Amino acid sequence: MRRTLQVLLLAPAFLLATVGFGWVSVALLGFVWGALNKSDRTVPFTCAVSAAVGWGLLLAWTAVQGPVAELAVKLGAIVGVHGSAFILVTLLLPAILAGSAAGVGWRLAGWKVSE
Repeated sequence: MRRTLQVLLLAPAFLLATVGFGWVSVALLGFVWGALNKSDRTVPFTCAVSAAVGWGLLLAWTAVQGPVAELAVKLGAIVGVHGSAFILVTLLLPAILAGSAAGVGWRLAGWKVSE
């Protein structure tokens, strides 16, 4: 239940960060969230899911505005994949960015320097 609540809070944060500051903000937000939650081992997974959901919401909102499905088919044809596979890859990008950045932040926050 706690992880679900985190995803529900983080997904809009990833969406708004992307709209406001671009795709690089996905990695920054993931890193910060990972560093702030050093006691939670599931932070990378939570950030990855949240970023994918946030970008999925952004993609759905964009689909209401214009022909996203047609664009996905055309772009997929350019790179040699089906349109739905292109959308899946589009959602994997923020998941990988946020998850790996959260893992780095989580690891660095819990790092203890031995004397």
